[in-house]
Amino acid sequence: MKFYDPYDIWSVPALGELKSKWTRGQKGSALLIPLIGLLEVLVPNLLRKGLRVQPHTFAHVEAMRYQLGDLSPSEALQVFRVSRVCGSAWGLPFSWFSKNGVYSANTPYITNTPYVMEALISIAGQPEYQAESEQLFEQTWRFLESLEVMYSTHSELALSYAPIHEPRKVNNANSYAAFAYALHAEHGNDKNKNIASARAGRLVAWLIAQQQVDGSWFYYADNEGGNFIDCFHSCFVIKNLIKVKKLLPGLAESIQPTVDKGWSYIHDYLYDSQYGLCRRFSQRSHHDPFRWDLYDQAEYLGLLVDFSLYDEAQQFIQRVEDRFFKNGHWYCRIDILGRRWGKNFLRWGIAPYLYHKHRLKQLHTGAN
Repeated sequence: MKFYDPYDIWSVPALGELKSKWTRGQKGSALLIPLIGLLEVLVPNLLRKGLRVQPHTFAHVEAMRYQLGDLSPSEALQVFRVSRVCGSAWGLPFSWFSKNGVYSANTPYITNTPYVMEALISIAGQPEYQAESEQLFEQTWRFLESLEVMYSTHSELALSYAPIHEPRKVNNANSYAAFAYALHAEHGNDKNKNIASARAGRLVAWLIAQQQVDGSWFYYADNEGGNFIDCFHSCFVIKNLIKVKKLLPGLAESIQPTVDKGWSYIHDYLYDSQYGLCRRFSQRSHHDPFRWDLYDQAEYLGLLVDFSLYDEAQQFIQRVEDRFFKNGHWYCRIDILGRRWGKNFLRWGIAPYLYHKHRLKQLHTGAN
């Protein structure tokens, strides 16, 4: 399935060049960027049509769609097969502009690849697809091994977001790396299982060391400018630690207190009890015209499911859908004027929300 995305306009070469200049601080050479930003807020779909931006397929979203039952195993494998990057992982089909630098189109990311890995493990349970699924899964080991080592001791490890040099370590990316290695420890080649388990443990130890006294994690593992604490990235760290704990029970004793502190922080500082929704930030690095983001609600819902808070999750779903769903369409953000934004931008929160809602339905049904 192809659809628009909040970041796809920069796949237009001329705009990508302007964005690169803006990112490098050459704002005088990129005066069109504020105008593009205004149009992006006011008329996102019309802007994309005017710029002839093509919708894209995202492998990790298709992985979620497979888990939802929207894709057959053969359809999912076809997507995974043709969208691989470097023959071993998955990324985004356009350039991404980060504070860590500009990542070219089709760079493999540790934050995308584990979703496909999970789907491949599920597909491999069906005999007719087992061989190809296991082969694609096993090839992800090369990707993990290609990530840059950014910090290493005998007990701790931090890796890069992608297999390129990066100036800043990212907490949620390392939680995905821990999860990916834990998947290999459980489902990978026997010769790599001990290595994978040890690396997952060192990544977890590093993440635990990065947790603040109040239970939070900054986006970057440093005290430099531009850092922030937001909801969905915080949820990513916790959900991945929960997954690691299930795969590697020997780490449960160290992980559980960290998860409990992190969950308390999210509930106390990022959940807004007045509105019954999650705030975007508890500490900001920048301001924009959006007040609410579906991605925050999606990942918070996922944690409600993880903690078996089924009744609370059902009530939360109603509040979310009252705000983000209208006339048969999903929207991924709401601006300060209450306007819905990002109609059917599936990657940005919509697919994760539907996936966690599906998980709730499956688990809640099983609990009754």
